[in-house]
Amino acid sequence: MTTETPLPPYEWDDAEIGDTRPPYDGYVDPDLVAKYVRITGDANPALRPEAGGDGAPLAMLIHMAPSGRADIMATKGFSPPVRPTPFARIELELFEKIHQGDVITTTASVVDKYERRGRKYLVWGVEGRNQSGRLVIRYRQHNVWEGSKSEDRTR
Repeated sequence: MTTETPLPPYEWDDAEIGDTRPPYDGYVDPDLVAKYVRITGDANPALRPEAGGDGAPLAMLIHMAPSGRADIMATKGFSPPVRPTPFARIELELFEKIHQGDVITTTASVVDKYERRGRKYLVWGVEGRNQSGRLVIRYRQHNVWEGSKSEDRTR
């Protein structure tokens, strides 16, 4: 019987700008859109097939185009750190509407790392393109990587 050696955690010194993962395809599932519409009570007819709509809420794009941080770490031979890495901020650009049935292909990588006021941050850059190759979303997600303080957990 073989036991696998656990991967070491991805730490600040291991992170390099350009660390990446393979592209990820996210399907804009009509059933997921219907569930979102039902839960949120969104009455927008563009989201309801029974009203002739085939749209999907822009808020679903983050779900369809994930940062894949754990995949980036695993691609490099690491596991996520055990300690929290609080979300700090997001810079988000939306370019096109998404539609039910679209496939969003996402690329993601570490695009920056910096220190500010005793904290270290990693920045994940994400781009998502639809099946026609058109850019639909681009965002940069900042996480406190080291030096987080207890108040970071309540933001």
